[in-house]
Amino acid sequence: MSAGFGLPAQDLLRAILGSPHGVQVTGTPATGLELFLNTPARAALAQFTGVPGSRLAALLPSLTVVHERLVDDDVLRAAWYAPCEAWVGACPGCTGRAWRPGRPVLVYPGTFGHVCRRHRRWLLAHPGRAASIALETLPEVLAAHRRHTALARSRSDAADVVAFAAAVVWSWQVQGWSSEAVWQDRVRRLAAATESLPVAVVPHPLVSYPETIAVARLLGAPQWQQRLRERATAEGPVAAAGLLLGEISRQAGRPWLADWLIACTRTRPRTAVQSDPLTRWLHLLTTAAGTVNDGLWTVHPTAARPTEYSDRASFLTDHRPRTVCEKAQAAFLTGGWEPVPSPRHRPAPCP
Repeated sequence: MSAGFGLPAQDLLRAILGSPHGVQVTGTPATGLELFLNTPARAALAQFTGVPGSRLAALLPSLTVVHERLVDDDVLRAAWYAPCEAWVGACPGCTGRAWRPGRPVLVYPGTFGHVCRRHRRWLLAHPGRAASIALETLPEVLAAHRRHTALARSRSDAADVVAFAAAVVWSWQVQGWSSEAVWQDRVRRLAAATESLPVAVVPHPLVSYPETIAVARLLGAPQWQQRLRERATAEGPVAAAGLLLGEISRQAGRPWLADWLIACTRTRPRTAVQSDPLTRWLHLLTTAAGTVNDGLWTVHPTAARPTEYSDRASFLTDHRPRTVCEKAQAAFLTGGWEPVPSPRHRPAPCP
């Protein structure tokens, strides 16, 4: 709006909120990125634009509630604060002329909105410019995104299901399989697409995204849950585990995975239920308490993906020279997809 009027954002904001009863604006676009308004200020914005408040709220999620730090009284108040939800930079191909130096276009990706399928880009979080990853060489990611979208539209708890599947796949990644070829190939293609070192893209969620969605779709399918319960009742939990692992192995494209996971579980049977999210899930599902979804998608703290892997800084698109310490830090701060927002935790500085 400010670009269309040829005004700085602050000047246009004060013009919209012009009132004989006083106006208070806290911060600037450079300090907060997102604008929050109290109730009288939202009414003034709706009147100025001629757009109903309900429509504005659909376009701008921050208008649905008053920010906890913003006083909601008779004075028209506005404040620039940090976004309250996980965000990414909008697709530059879709937003076009709206991208201007120092004027980022940010969007809430939601559960499955990191991919612009029209332009085949994976959107990253960068506050100053468009940042994204080209997916032309990663067609399996685009296919997984289509399945992810369908899953999210078909069930209300899709975010929990995918979050749990991410923990399952993460438990595989930490094993450091020397014979794993699929992820190694994907790392090479992702590194080439971002012009980054392979070590910088290894932690990126894109590497395991297709497998995560495949596991989520399988675990969340009611027919498969019923088959597993029936197999456990008829032949015992070991048979049910074999059936589940065999199907996961097939859908993940790893013929050796089922045998490997079975052998791994047998070497630590006492701790497997707690440390292996898949074993714990199957135990809950096939017991009396597992007939309902309460706790079924809960990830045990020891099996969760570390929060530093969820940080949304866009190191993959920043190619300035870095020190060895910064390169090590970048490996843990690659921006990308995670099923649910998590608090940002910075790793300890290098000594």
